[in-house]
Amino acid sequence: MLLQNQAFFVREQVAVLRFADAYDLLHPTSGQVLGLAQEKPKLKWLRLLVKKQMLPTEVVVFEADQQTVALRLEKGWSFLTSKLAVFDAHGRKLGSLRNKLFSLSGKILVEDADERPIGEFSGGVFSWTRQLKDPAGVVIGTMDKKWAGLGKELFTSADNYHLEVAPEFAGQPAKVALLLAACLAYDVIFAEN
Repeated sequence: MLLQNQAFFVREQVAVLRFADAYDLLHPTSGQVLGLAQEKPKLKWLRLLVKKQMLPTEVVVFEADQQTVALRLEKGWSFLTSKLAVFDAHGRKLGSLRNKLFSLSGKILVEDADERPIGEFSGGVFSWTRQLKDPAGVVIGTMDKKWAGLGKELFTSADNYHLEVAPEFAGQPAKVALLLAACLAYDVIFAEN
């Protein structure tokens, strides 16, 4: 049911000395819990020695019951670029995401299950807005980073995002899944230190 939604508020949970990130997935107006995304790092102890973005990890997205898996992202070892595979609730590959090498604005290339390009998740260098666009430039969805307050912005790496699927793609779980995966991948690859 999570992927039937057209909009999400993604709130990264704040924690002290954590080795894994967690994100509350909420309805943007009512605040109702729609799901939970939880990072499950493969080698937690190695994070003390190696930059987080280089290590393998998995992000599991749960339905509102926090038991039923809706989506899963897997990332292997990364050196110059990162690549994440996106799987549905049944373990079928939906596509993959990889960051573009030498991109100032943090572009993520989106590919289908057969690794054919189906879009790009990008925004301006200094913009808090990112869009998932297909090769023809049609906007599939938008992610806006939301101001979380001075204290949270200065003293934590926890971010908040608003995701909105374009009306013509509402009700298409595969498109919603790729937009949600791109948002989480962006935070895991670019926004975390």
